Amino acid sequence: MHFFSRKSFLALLLFCAGIKSKIRYFYFSDSETKTVTAFSEVVLPIREPGMPSLDEANVMRRLDEELYFVSEEIQEDFHSAVMVLEYLPILYGQFSFFSNLSLEKREVLLFELANTDSDILRAVVGNLKLLVCLVYYGHKSTWNSISYPGPFANPPEKWSEARIHYQNLVKGRGV
Repeated sequence: MHFFSRKSFLALLLFCAGIKSKIRYFYFSDSETKTVTAFSEVVLPIREPGMPSLDEANVMRRLDEELYFVSEEIQEDFHSAVMVLEYLPILYGQFSFFSNLSLEKREVLLFELANTDSDILRAVVGNLKLLVCLVYYGHKSTWNSISYPGPFANPPEKWSEARIHYQNLVKGRGV
């Protein structure tokens, strides 16, 4: 009285395991996640002692949450900026995408871009860095490391309706 063959059972088990193991983002595609993570590894002090990692500071999840609720124009601008960053190394003589470069090559490329004459390229890097730093340093895990005591009187965190809706989406409880 077996309902499943052994092969079907193993396939179902692997499928179910894969569902939970994949982190689900609502704004970012997989390639954009890879690009923004690679960028964040360069511009944030995550290798410094005492500083939290990208996962500890919840950088990608918070970026996804913030960008999920902004207007379509802003979303498209951010998608475009990430795409420009991903393909930019090809224009600078690298035969690889940004997300596939080594950490050292990404650092060199971003330093070159900081000194470029192109206002557009500097704006792409500057705006991406601004948003990534805002999310990173806005997380409580970074505050002790930068000697920030927190908000005056330490009020409890109050979530907006949008943030509650996003958390419900992440947990699979709403659309």
